[in-house]
Amino acid sequence: MLRMLQKLRLQPGMSLLLIWLCHFMEDQKVQAGNCWLQQGKNGRCQVLYVPGMSREECCRSGRLGTSWTEEDVPNSTLFRWMIFNGGAPNCIPCKETCDNVDCGPGKRCKINRRSKPRCVCAPDCSNVTWKGPVCGSDGKTYKDECALLKSKCKVHLDLEVQYQGKCKKTCRDVLCPGSSTCVVDQTNNAYCVMCNRICPEQRSPDQFLCGNDGIIYASACHLRRATCLLGRSIGVAYQGKCI
Repeated sequence: MLRMLQKLRLQPGMSLLLIWLCHFMEDQKVQAGNCWLQQGKNGRCQVLYVPGMSREECCRSGRLGTSWTEEDVPNSTLFRWMIFNGGAPNCIPCKETCDNVDCGPGKRCKINRRSKPRCVCAPDCSNVTWKGPVCGSDGKTYKDECALLKSKCKVHLDLEVQYQGKCKKTCRDVLCPGSSTCVVDQTNNAYCVMCNRICPEQRSPDQFLCGNDGIIYASACHLRRATCLLGRSIGVAYQGKCI
């Protein structure tokens, strides 16, 4: 480096500037690693997010699970790590504790048995007034609303309380909240339905139902809404589109 500068015959101030720039570029090369979305149970970084990213940039989001590796390696090595080695070695998690971790509504950060911070379901049940069983929108009875909220967090994001008490086979003694109406579907289960409710968009072709009336319904929600408007059970002929 010094020989090159001597050949160029640069001013001393310019030489120092070039030396500093070279060191800066070398430092940047060392700092640039790879950003990953999670650290697996095997301790390796998994699910590549952004290659060629510094640790500061990678960990800036504060997302729990985000990890970083220092090695600046070619794509072939990244591919081998992900496909054959279960992830990248020397994985450095962005979060070592639960400090400043935002898990979102209904969850809280907890240190697991491997001393790693993890977001777990912990719904706020302080406002729950009814302590008895409730019937969920999935047709299952839960011992209380808090148990339903935990299931909603873990599995069914669209799960809601239909009515208080155990799920019933008839609309007798079913008190539907608000302006919803009780209907009995083809499985002889009582549901509280808003006849004018907007059903969620279809997520999978498996949700299609063929009604006993020969009409294709986008989901069970759409069938219940039609049943509510009709005032009697339509029933399901079979799953999938009507042939």
